[in-house]
Amino acid sequence: MTGMISRAFLPLALLIANGTAQTPQAPDVVIRSNAREVLLDVVVRDAHGKLVTNLKPEDITVYEEGVRQDVRSFRLVSGSEVRVEDEKQAAEAQAAAATTPAPAARPPVNPLRTVNVVCLILNDSDKCTRALAFESARKFVDKELRPNTFIGVFTLDSSGLRPIFPFSNNRDRLLKAVQLASTNQLPAMNLHSAAMLNGLSTQVGVGGLGSRGDASDGLGSQHDMTFATTEGLREIDGLKGLIGQLGPLPFHKTVLLLSNGLTRPPDQLEYWDSMIRTAVGGGVTFYALDAHGMTAPGDPCFYDPMAVSSAMLSYAASLSSQQGATSQQGYTASGNIAIDPPTGTGLAARTMEQAHQDDYVKFAVSSANPQEALRELAERTGGFLIANTNNVDPPLSRVMEEVDTHYEIAYPPRSERDDGHFRKIEVKLARAGLRVETRNGYFAVPDTGHALTPEEMAGLRALDTQPRPHAFDFLSRAYRFRDSGGRAQYAIAFEMPISTLTATAEESAHRHRFHASLLAVVKNQDGVIVDRVSKDVPSEVPDDLFEKVRWEFMTYQKAVNLPPAHYTVETAVVDHEGNRASTGTFEIDNRQQRGLGMSDLAVVRKLENLTTPADPADPFEYTGKRVLPFVTSDLLAGTQPFVFFMIYPEAGNRAKPVVSVRLLKDGRTAATLKPDMAARDASGGIPMLLKLTEKPGSYEVRATVTQGSRSTERTLHYTLAR
Repeated sequence: MTGMISRAFLPLALLIANGTAQTPQAPDVVIRSNAREVLLDVVVRDAHGKLVTNLKPEDITVYEEGVRQDVRSFRLVSGSEVRVEDEKQAAEAQAAAATTPAPAARPPVNPLRTVNVVCLILNDSDKCTRALAFESARKFVDKELRPNTFIGVFTLDSSGLRPIFPFSNNRDRLLKAVQLASTNQLPAMNLHSAAMLNGLSTQVGVGGLGSRGDASDGLGSQHDMTFATTEGLREIDGLKGLIGQLGPLPFHKTVLLLSNGLTRPPDQLEYWDSMIRTAVGGGVTFYALDAHGMTAPGDPCFYDPMAVSSAMLSYAASLSSQQGATSQQGYTASGNIAIDPPTGTGLAARTMEQAHQDDYVKFAVSSANPQEALRELAERTGGFLIANTNNVDPPLSRVMEEVDTHYEIAYPPRSERDDGHFRKIEVKLARAGLRVETRNGYFAVPDTGHALTPEEMAGLRALDTQPRPHAFDFLSRAYRFRDSGGRAQYAIAFEMPISTLTATAEESAHRHRFHASLLAVVKNQDGVIVDRVSKDVPSEVPDDLFEKVRWEFMTYQKAVNLPPAHYTVETAVVDHEGNRASTGTFEIDNRQQRGLGMSDLAVVRKLENLTTPADPADPFEYTGKRVLPFVTSDLLAGTQPFVFFMIYPEAGNRAKPVVSVRLLKDGRTAATLKPDMAARDASGGIPMLLKLTEKPGSYEVRATVTQGSRSTERTLHYTLAR
């Protein structure tokens, strides 16, 4: 379908944009330290997911668009080094804030860093471990959050995996989310968070059984084994769904699982193994914290995982020794964990129980120690287990030490053409059996002083797709305004009906959400980008206003300044809720104009009052007013058309400018207007706003300005429907 864009790229990009006010360096952007150098972070793991930190420069080769690049520098950056740099930047930002009257921006993201995504999963805590688990989560967020780390909060229980709070690097918000989650008082997610989570497709919760029982629950009956197996499968399903979504994405992906333990159903070990293989293949590393392991012997909540296994094995052994007996005696292991035989004293009941003897043995060996399942999941994916300690600060710091450790590579790209296309990067290793995690490339755009946003990348990806997508219609064009300093000012404008965008209903909040992003890249005759315009437009509309709003138009204008030349403007609109995109193209023939000047003519959609001084960089603003233009030339019936334009008198010409406007219908003059000239605004231009006829028909507007012997003319065609 030509209107679709890659879901593998879009969801996490939106996740980052919507989950935080500060946008990090996005996944497909490589920051350049200068015009001739690309900086690249690389993480290398072995076949077991373990970090590899002993590579040499000759072990690594970098290719861009299939062409080998000359690596200029190669070094290992430790997590502790990253932490020191983070703290240094934070201190500098704090010092700057103390001396700056206006609020200072956050410290800039280190351009040598990658984006770390951490899924903080709180798994099946009970009254004994709930406070311990959430306090550990709080410590992790408070002490280990980095500028380039984004944490999302999830819960995992017998109903599956549920998203609780969107990925964010806002410490205060994350701490509040963890606090509210610990008391089951989380508010409903805002619209942008919901959009992010739907994009991730992690809403995998399913209806099911109740929560796991406490340590005194018997596990020796067939019913209890079935219950534990079903619960374990739902947990594995939830984790596997998350792994499947994270795996293809170009982030450094980590899962921190705070849990009472996981169940590995004995007849589903291949499914368990496949989950771990998928995690390793997708570069998803698990770290686990056993909340039960934070309790101490003698504590009423102390839990000995081996006691369950021992009790079950003892009970299974007793079935062999008691064949033919009628004893109903239960078997108790250390930790007061009792295994009770089934009710009923008949031979049939005993025979049935003895038939499950092998099942009990298998379950005891493979599933009765939930801490061991956590250990296996962590260690087989390259992480480690935090267990049997209540001093969790050092191991939690070690988690981020490993997450932040990476190689830094710098190379001068052989191609320096900033044409907006995606440059694919491939890193190859001389040593076999190793896996590389790195950005898969970058968009070649000029450095404008700010990094590409995820929304801009979505537009660039649409423009880089062949054939280019066209899922819906929109209009775009450029209006020429003043000439100054050998450059002309053009306002690039977008227009589209909101009804073409996908609206996602949020029934519980009684509202709908839209989300569009606009992008225009201006290319010279060599196909190189010289400027770009973008706008992200997320909207939340109450249900009672939905029908009215969806039939309105979305418009946007922003100016660029261009030297004389011929340009191609490539435009893209991305409908994020519908995972669709459309693209367009128009030309600008910018010829140098000197002396008396006049802007293009624009039909006015709406005239707004300004409450702030006019922005000299916005040509549609003048003293006290802002013009919203029509981009379309086909006006609906009942529209009251006005025409807006600016006059720029010739410097040094003492003659008074005179304007004359002719309105032609079917090639014949329908009206002639000679309005008075308004006063010059702060920019030195003279704004003109003239009312046109309300009668239906096709019209041409010709505006002529004369100043002494100088004159210039502009024309406009439009149609007013009956």
